Amino acid sequence: MRKLILILSLIASSALAAEEKNAAVSDTDFDSLGGNKIFLEKAKALQPEENISIVQNRTVSLLRRFELAPEFSGTFGGETYSRTKNIGLNAMFHFNSRWAVGAKYNWSFNTLTPEGESLIAEAQADRLENPESPRFPYPKFDYAKTQAMALLNWSPIYGKLNLLDKAVAHFDFYLLGGYGQVELFSGPAPTYTAGAGFAFWLTKNFSTRLEMRYQSYEVTYFETKKSMDLALASVQMGWLL
Repeated sequence: MRKLILILSLIASSALAAEEKNAAVSDTDFDSLGGNKIFLEKAKALQPEENISIVQNRTVSLLRRFELAPEFSGTFGGETYSRTKNIGLNAMFHFNSRWAVGAKYNWSFNTLTPEGESLIAEAQADRLENPESPRFPYPKFDYAKTQAMALLNWSPIYGKLNLLDKAVAHFDFYLLGGYGQVELFSGPAPTYTAGAGFAFWLTKNFSTRLEMRYQSYEVTYFETKKSMDLALASVQMGWLL
């Protein structure tokens, strides 16, 4: 039991030192999938009859660091007459490897779907045939122009991927929640979001984030409020300061 406690203490002290000191990482360490060899040898010396392995400490430190990540995203769901694409910027402050807070600002670009174009063409044709008493109301679309949100991220999982024996990608799986305001054609409206994503650390400072989230807000159609429920898929290219 005393030997086991000593082994666990060695592992814990190694992880704490790596997190608190934010030590420099060599390219060899970053591209390695193996465990901490020094502590592994010490643990095996204490219990040579046991098969012991140690998972390598976190290589990309996030302790009290900022991250900037430009973003491109597309929407799914919502109303069927238009589609929205967004470009924007995320700014995150990582308290540690688990928790981060940040902000997101997006500019939206909207296009009509074939259904939306058909609806407008039908209304225009109706007005040409019946200019005095058109049968179809001219469609009104309430679309997003910009949005700003505050975010909270929690990362419960960290790991490594072997990329065809050519390189090693470090990754974090994270959950996120956010609240903010979206500027619509009809005016501002509150919005909230929740989702999950993967952050792949391709170098000690550069990341690629793949994210999927749900977002909801209310739009106005012909003076009637309607809940807009969207799914957004995004790609972010981050730089860790």
